[in-house]
Amino acid sequence: MTQFPIDGFTSSLWYATAVDAPDTEALTESIQADVVIIGAGITGLNAAIELAQNQVNVVVLDAGVIAGGASGRNGGQVNLGLNKGPDGLIEHYGEASATPLIHAICRTPDTVFDRIRQFGINCDAEQNGWIQGAVSLRGLDAMRAQADEYARYGLSIEELSKAEVDRQSGSSQFVGGVFVKQSGSIQPLSYTRELARVAIEAGVSIYTHSLVETLRQLANHNGWIVSTALASVTANHVLVCTNGYTDDTVSGLAKKVVPVRSIQVATEPLSEELQAKILPNRSTVVDKRRMILYGRYDRDNRLTMGDRGPMRDQFCEDDFADVKKRAIALYPELSEVRWDYHWGGRVAITKDYLPFLFEPARHLHVGMGYNGRGVGMGTMMGMAMAARVLNLGPDKAFMPETSPDEFIFHALHEIGAEVVIRWEMLMDRIDSMRG
Repeated sequence: MTQFPIDGFTSSLWYATAVDAPDTEALTESIQADVVIIGAGITGLNAAIELAQNQVNVVVLDAGVIAGGASGRNGGQVNLGLNKGPDGLIEHYGEASATPLIHAICRTPDTVFDRIRQFGINCDAEQNGWIQGAVSLRGLDAMRAQADEYARYGLSIEELSKAEVDRQSGSSQFVGGVFVKQSGSIQPLSYTRELARVAIEAGVSIYTHSLVETLRQLANHNGWIVSTALASVTANHVLVCTNGYTDDTVSGLAKKVVPVRSIQVATEPLSEELQAKILPNRSTVVDKRRMILYGRYDRDNRLTMGDRGPMRDQFCEDDFADVKKRAIALYPELSEVRWDYHWGGRVAITKDYLPFLFEPARHLHVGMGYNGRGVGMGTMMGMAMAARVLNLGPDKAFMPETSPDEFIFHALHEIGAEVVIRWEMLMDRIDSMRG
């Protein structure tokens, strides 16, 4: 029996079905390293693996446990890396800076699944494609336009008719859609715990329950002392990979992201009859509105569905009523199905809805802000951050360096986020009525 209130992590389906985490302990003595990474999630661990494979001495510090934040709580969808299409990225960054990023986005899903195969990662990986369903003709036109943009870079996105999206999604609620065959799903907590295993085997030292309290730049500006309550690490480079769980250890950084909450539910294992109707090809699905609803199966044929949640980290049973209602509206067959798991966590939203990579001080690298695309983009960002440390050039360090804007009224972000959510829900209703 699920207990309430819900902490959002140990109550999750992923926590119940994940592989074991490698053994780690807190940092209790001061040490030295070439690079110290703050955050043992998807971004930080992918960066650690890349660096360690290039003979770099790496230490990873996490305030809690491996993947205790968004990396272990997310929907586990492996999709294209960003919300904006190629034309929008060129307008934002300029063609020279945007082009390597666009090529990286195109290869994001394949990169994740290639790494899973390369390292023998046990995470229930399925590369069965991603359905984006449009609920209005205006939304469908936008999908088609973005598919045309990606086609110029060699990425084939299939347009789905009304009949095709009905068949592939198992829902009659869409007017059409698109299908990205490269995409898929993973068990995100298993994925991140396995990344930690791979990193440790490559020589990385991971310390958990080791909250970073201060960062102090060395007098020659050529290194850092990263201190916890019990000890410190002296290193040449620091990588900050804390995303939706970012505090102000780096001055001003917390104001550059708003931690919006995303919640999920999972059904009991569905019957073969329901599986044949709902997502029969085991693709992932997104009900593509401003307020998206997303879903996929897990290895035991439970259907998971996710939506925006309340602006707090503790949840109660009533918080999940709307996501269940939306799931049943999409799939009426779920009305008699039992909901076994309820959980949630933080999604880092940025002011321009794009992730950022920047260097606020010499050898201090910050990469985060995935706006709901953290599995794929977190993997790619980790690799890009490592490439910057290794000076591998723009093709490998593909993410343009930016100076991200702060949210001016960040102290009021919870109120502001609630207002935005209500406004987006209203706009979705208007779009649906317009068709």
